[in-house]
Amino acid sequence: MRGLQLADLELATRALLLLPGSERTSALGRMLKAARLGAAHHAINGTAHPLHGTGTLMSALSRLPIAPRPPVLTRDYLHCLAFVAITICDVMDDTFDIGESTLSALHRKP
Repeated sequence: MRGLQLADLELATRALLLLPGSERTSALGRMLKAARLGAAHHAINGTAHPLHGTGTLMSALSRLPIAPRPPVLTRDYLHCLAFVAITICDVMDDTFDIGESTLSALHRKP
């Protein structure tokens, strides 16, 4: 996947908001896979993949429905945003600089 921007996180979050909670994990996995496929195609051919785009998460999302930006951030929105960020940090390989440790082990303090 090519460089990640805050807009990528926002659009992925808004795409997940349209789905039931039980479908969000697999949907995000498909989004990240599409971005990787787009990046590989772009690296080899120098052009966007017809379905998966140029390798950015945003371009991989371009064919998916996206919820409108909410007027205020709801708990569900924030949960989706955190899920997207944590998943990306945990599953990305060393070709994308996200640091050394995982975030999924974070726990809320009582």
